[in-house]
Amino acid sequence: MQGRKIFFTGYPGFIGRWQVRSILADDPGVEITFLVQEKFLSRAGEDIAELEREGKAERGSLRVIPGDVTDPRLGISAESYESLADWASEVWHLAGAFDLNVPEGLARRVNYWGVRHVVDFSKACSGLSFLVHFSSVVVHAEREGVITEDELDGGQELINNYFMTKFWGEMEVRRAMQDGLPAIIIRPAGVMGDSRTGETDKFDNIYLTFGILHLLGRLRLPPLYLGEGKVRPNFVPIDYLVDAVTAITRNPAAVGRCFHVVDPDPPTSREMFDVIYELTAGRKPSITVPTWMVDAMAKRLGWAFRLVNIPPDSMTYVNHVGLFDASNTLEMLEGTGITCPPIRDYYPRLYAWWLANRDRTDMYPKM
Repeated sequence: MQGRKIFFTGYPGFIGRWQVRSILADDPGVEITFLVQEKFLSRAGEDIAELEREGKAERGSLRVIPGDVTDPRLGISAESYESLADWASEVWHLAGAFDLNVPEGLARRVNYWGVRHVVDFSKACSGLSFLVHFSSVVVHAEREGVITEDELDGGQELINNYFMTKFWGEMEVRRAMQDGLPAIIIRPAGVMGDSRTGETDKFDNIYLTFGILHLLGRLRLPPLYLGEGKVRPNFVPIDYLVDAVTAITRNPAAVGRCFHVVDPDPPTSREMFDVIYELTAGRKPSITVPTWMVDAMAKRLGWAFRLVNIPPDSMTYVNHVGLFDASNTLEMLEGTGITCPPIRDYYPRLYAWWLANRDRTDMYPKM
């Protein structure tokens, strides 16, 4: 039986590195060709060498080719393009510009045109089993209420370039699926570090909050609730995300479907921040800033949030996010033993890891 041959974008990014390790743990005989930007070739080579040294990958089963998804031919020669299209049995598309402040031009090139180019490549693959497209729950930004995995366009307001272009990218994949392309759409929630060790390789989302609240605790300034905290923002640890995706994609019934890889029982933002405040400041706030006021501040005083590295759109999102139904994902994970741990159980590990590594300059947000 012929083994799996994966064409993979988005390596050696954070999710990409962890996803590859999960795939290899599940199927050590898989072959993977990574499309890697020139500036990341050295890092990719070092990571592959580490995987081989540790015996997690067979020597020569992982290879790198320089390229770029923003190019219609992926930045590779016509000969290589055709050869890879004949070789690949799976295409995994993880490359993207993951930044709430990403400029519109870059967002369009990477998150929209990059998807179109990868879809075109997938269509050219003669023996394709499926395309795995990493979308995001942010395609439903600013839409409240219960959101199912089968929905996409619900009239939601896409308030920034990141949300907008991730929406457009998923739209392209869905159009291709209607035309017969076998694909699996993955929509992760906000991704954090390893729930077992706390390890991450970038400080964004909750880690920025750690920094601000840690400073407030040291200065003995009173913490505040920014919003009433009734909605349920969704975050998952990286280990749950990648293991869930590995299991989902190994199930033939996943093809043609979309999956919310989210916390199926997320705490309210008030409950989530209570945990964080206890860790960072040693006490819970006694003052609540009304949600309408937080919204107004985010719109009119965005510069103040940016001064402390918090994108103002993130505050709006946290106070207005919907509830993501994960029925498809839970169906695929039934019997696998893969479950999302409760935030309260692993936040102390994330915070401890942040404390030990907070002065590292290579840990700040990066795309």
